[in-house]
Amino acid sequence: MRCFYPDSPSLGEFQREYGTAILFISHDLSAVYQLCSTVAVMYLGQIFEAGPVEALFEPPYHPYTEALLSAVPIPDPALEGTGIRLAGAVPSALDPPAGCRFHTRCPRKIGPICEQETPPCRGEPKGHRIWCHIDLEELRTVEPVFSSRQ
Repeated sequence: MRCFYPDSPSLGEFQREYGTAILFISHDLSAVYQLCSTVAVMYLGQIFEAGPVEALFEPPYHPYTEALLSAVPIPDPALEGTGIRLAGAVPSALDPPAGCRFHTRCPRKIGPICEQETPPCRGEPKGHRIWCHIDLEELRTVEPVFSSRQ
């Protein structure tokens, strides 16, 4: 990625040259994939998934990450994506819901536990973590958001 000034370094070059980190905030996971090495997905100020960027693009994913991924435009005609639309109004960040903050819009809500208890952290190899009441084994069975057309 290049800045608007022709002699400006890319973000990666800037990081290497100055030995610095960059905090990049976006809902656009395609841009996140291009620019970041480590990602944290947040909803209403709470982290729901974190780890290496590659881990976010393959199951298991948190249902919110899955919804964000389904909003990524797919320019490759050989690929198709799922179309998840979140229902309901976004709760207030000043007065977030009890339990899992995403439960009011979650298409995979499993019951009262989501409304009453904060989700546990479930660890994956290589530092990938998901905060969800759904077991990782079940999240692994979710169809990938991106797949080849048959």
